[in-house]
Amino acid sequence: MISVMRGIGTHLQHLYLRKNNMIKISLDEAYVYDILSIYAVKIENSNGVNKQKSLDSFNKLSEEIQNQIGIDKHHSIINSTSYFDLKHANKEVFDLVDRAGETSLSKQTAEANYKRYIKKVELQTKFFDNQITEVKI
Repeated sequence: MISVMRGIGTHLQHLYLRKNNMIKISLDEAYVYDILSIYAVKIENSNGVNKQKSLDSFNKLSEEIQNQIGIDKHHSIINSTSYFDLKHANKEVFDLVDRAGETSLSKQTAEANYKRYIKKVELQTKFFDNQITEVKI
Protein backbone atom coordinates (compact mmCIF):
# COMPACT_ATOMS: atom_id res chain seq x y z
CA MET A 1 0.00 0.00 0.00
CA ILE A 2 2.83 2.43 0.76
CA SER A 3 4.36 1.94 -2.69
CA VAL A 4 0.94 2.51 -4.27
CA MET A 5 0.48 5.71 -2.27
CA ARG A 6 4.01 6.81 -3.12
CA GLY A 7 3.25 6.17 -6.80
CA ILE A 8 0.04 8.19 -6.57
CA GLY A 9 1.91 11.03 -4.86
CA THR A 10 4.55 11.06 -7.58
CA HIS A 11 1.85 11.01 -10.24
CA LEU A 12 0.02 13.92 -8.59
CA GLN A 13 3.27 15.86 -8.37
CA HIS A 14 3.87 15.31 -12.08
CA LEU A 15 0.30 16.39 -12.84
CA TYR A 16 0.80 19.55 -10.78
CA LEU A 17 4.05 20.38 -12.55
CA ARG A 18 2.52 19.75 -15.98
CA LYS A 19 -0.60 21.74 -15.06
CA ASN A 20 1.67 24.73 -14.55
CA ASN A 21 3.60 23.90 -17.75
CA MET A 22 6.84 23.76 -15.83
CA ILE A 23 9.42 21.09 -15.29
CA LYS A 24 12.01 21.02 -12.57
CA ILE A 25 15.60 20.36 -13.58
CA SER A 26 19.01 20.51 -11.94
CA LEU A 27 21.30 23.30 -13.11
CA ASP A 28 24.56 24.78 -11.95
CA GLU A 29 23.90 27.64 -9.58
CA ALA A 30 25.78 30.07 -11.82
CA TYR A 31 23.60 29.04 -14.75
CA VAL A 32 20.51 29.85 -12.68
CA TYR A 33 21.95 33.26 -11.80
CA ASP A 34 22.75 33.76 -15.48
CA ILE A 35 19.07 33.20 -16.28
CA LEU A 36 18.09 35.57 -13.46
CA SER A 37 20.44 38.24 -14.80
CA ILE A 38 18.96 37.82 -18.29
CA TYR A 39 15.52 38.51 -16.83
CA ALA A 40 16.98 41.61 -15.13
CA VAL A 41 18.39 42.86 -18.46
CA LYS A 42 15.04 42.23 -20.14
CA ILE A 43 13.26 44.18 -17.36
CA GLU A 44 15.59 47.14 -17.93
CA ASN A 45 15.28 47.04 -21.72
CA SER A 46 11.58 46.46 -22.27
CA ASN A 47 8.25 47.97 -21.41
CA GLY A 48 4.60 47.07 -21.16
CA VAL A 49 3.62 43.41 -21.26
CA ASN A 50 7.14 42.18 -22.03
CA LYS A 51 8.55 44.04 -19.03
CA GLN A 52 5.84 42.59 -16.78
CA LYS A 53 6.46 39.05 -18.04
CA SER A 54 10.19 39.42 -17.38
CA LEU A 55 9.51 40.86 -13.94
CA ASP A 56 7.16 37.99 -13.09
CA SER A 57 9.77 35.46 -14.28
CA PHE A 58 12.51 37.21 -12.30
CA ASN A 59 10.41 37.22 -9.13
CA LYS A 60 9.37 33.58 -9.50
CA LEU A 61 12.92 32.39 -10.11
CA SER A 62 14.22 34.52 -7.22
CA GLU A 63 11.68 32.91 -4.91
CA GLU A 64 12.64 29.41 -6.05
CA ILE A 65 16.32 30.19 -5.50
CA GLN A 66 15.67 31.66 -2.04
CA ASN A 67 13.70 28.56 -1.06
CA GLN A 68 16.72 26.42 -1.92
CA ILE A 69 19.73 28.42 -0.74
CA GLY A 70 18.21 30.93 1.69
CA ILE A 71 17.39 34.61 1.45
CA ASP A 72 20.70 35.85 2.89
CA LYS A 73 22.89 33.94 0.45
CA HIS A 74 20.63 34.91 -2.46
CA HIS A 75 20.83 38.59 -1.53
CA SER A 76 24.59 38.43 -1.07
CA ILE A 77 24.88 37.01 -4.59
CA ILE A 78 22.55 39.46 -6.37
CA ASN A 79 24.27 42.35 -4.58
CA SER A 80 27.77 41.13 -5.47
CA THR A 81 30.14 42.48 -8.09
CA SER A 82 30.17 38.98 -9.61
CA TYR A 83 26.44 39.13 -10.31
CA PHE A 84 26.73 42.74 -11.52
CA ASP A 85 29.51 41.71 -13.93
CA LEU A 86 27.46 38.74 -15.19
CA LYS A 87 24.43 40.98 -15.74
CA HIS A 88 26.62 43.51 -17.56
CA ALA A 89 28.06 40.74 -19.77
CA ASN A 90 24.50 39.67 -20.66
CA LYS A 91 23.57 43.28 -21.45
CA GLU A 92 26.58 43.48 -23.76
CA VAL A 93 25.48 40.31 -25.58
CA PHE A 94 21.92 41.61 -25.94
CA ASP A 95 23.20 44.91 -27.34
CA LEU A 96 25.47 43.15 -29.83
CA VAL A 97 22.70 40.83 -30.98
CA ASP A 98 20.47 43.87 -31.55
CA ARG A 99 23.22 45.53 -33.59
CA ALA A 100 24.14 42.33 -35.45
CA GLY A 101 21.12 42.76 -37.68
CA GLU A 102 22.67 46.02 -38.90
CA THR A 103 26.28 44.88 -39.43
CA SER A 104 28.54 41.85 -39.30
CA LEU A 105 29.28 41.51 -35.60
CA SER A 106 29.56 37.74 -35.22
CA LYS A 107 33.15 37.82 -33.84
CA GLN A 108 32.28 40.51 -31.29
CA THR A 109 29.14 38.64 -30.30
CA ALA A 110 31.09 35.40 -29.82
CA GLU A 111 33.69 37.22 -27.70
CA ALA A 112 31.00 38.84 -25.56
CA ASN A 113 29.24 35.51 -25.12
CA TYR A 114 32.53 33.91 -23.98
CA LYS A 115 33.05 36.79 -21.53
CA ARG A 116 29.57 36.03 -20.20
CA TYR A 117 30.59 32.40 -19.71
CA ILE A 118 33.71 33.48 -17.77
CA LYS A 119 31.51 35.61 -15.48
CA LYS A 120 29.28 32.59 -14.80
CA VAL A 121 32.36 30.53 -13.88
CA GLU A 122 33.56 33.31 -11.55
CA LEU A 123 30.18 33.52 -9.82
CA GLN A 124 29.96 29.72 -9.46
CA THR A 125 33.48 29.53 -7.98
CA LYS A 126 32.97 32.45 -5.60
CA PHE A 127 29.70 31.29 -4.05
CA PHE A 128 29.49 27.51 -4.48
CA ASP A 129 31.71 24.52 -3.79
CA ASN A 130 30.86 22.56 -6.92
CA GLN A 131 32.28 23.26 -10.35
CA ILE A 132 30.19 24.48 -13.26
CA THR A 133 29.31 21.68 -15.67
CA GLU A 134 28.73 23.87 -18.74
CA VAL A 135 31.50 23.51 -21.29
CA LYS A 136 32.47 26.18 -23.80
CA ILE A 137 34.21 25.03 -26.95
